[in-house]
Amino acid sequence: MRKLVLKPKGFSKIPIEAEVISPDIIGGKTLPEVKALSVQYGNKVHSLSEFFDVGGRIAKTPDEQDIVVDGDASHVKYIGKGMTTGRIVVQGDAGMHTGSQMKGGSITVTGNIADWTGAEMKGGLLRVLGDAGNLLGAAYRGSSDGMTGGCIVVNGSVGSEVASFMRRGMIVVLGDTGPFTGVHMNGGEIFVFGKVGRRAGAQAKGNGGFIACFGGIDELLPTYRYDTTFTPTFMRLYLRQLAGNLGIDVATSYIDKPMRRYRGDLAVGGNAEILVAEKA
Repeated sequence: MRKLVLKPKGFSKIPIEAEVISPDIIGGKTLPEVKALSVQYGNKVHSLSEFFDVGGRIAKTPDEQDIVVDGDASHVKYIGKGMTTGRIVVQGDAGMHTGSQMKGGSITVTGNIADWTGAEMKGGLLRVLGDAGNLLGAAYRGSSDGMTGGCIVVNGSVGSEVASFMRRGMIVVLGDTGPFTGVHMNGGEIFVFGKVGRRAGAQAKGNGGFIACFGGIDELLPTYRYDTTFTPTFMRLYLRQLAGNLGIDVATSYIDKPMRRYRGDLAVGGNAEILVAEKA
């Protein structure tokens, strides 16, 4: 793949909206054309090169394009928004809405990431090596569909309302989650290896969706009813996939661990599952 390197020219308290940082937009252009791409800064439009040193090589097609953001981009919004192919690596922190509505390709952030990461994601792989903010993989306000495909992996902890209105796809959190994990979810899979915050699965309806809690849960809503304790065969398959395909080695230690199954949210007639691993 051809690698284009974007180095931020310092930090700005005013966010930069840069959805042009995407293989779909950059692939096939010339270097001068990339430098002239428009970004929003406050209420004015500027060129990409005013805020980034731009260098490296550009691929002939988006699927061959590799983009590296080399430095702190915590003030840069919409990196990889709606991308369908290619690869982005942010070597540092990244701002709000990174990977929002992405359909394919991969994004890796080596630092922390802000709110609305992977919002309404439809496909692809998004990895965060640090912590993530609120509303990871969530639906935007007023929308009935959050994440509908793809996979998000966070090595650290995340904030509140992870996967709100989730329909399909997978989210894996190795650290803790804040309150309202999986709120309104109606499908999809959430794996949390740290502790799950309060009010998980609030108003979840089900449709095959579940929240797997391997590090415990702060509080179960009273509208979830205990069903059984068992060792799910399907969970073994998922955990082997997490270890083999995504390199999450800790998953193998839970392959044969019994889990308590709770069903709800009964307040909305839901049949979602919260699975809580038994303590050793």
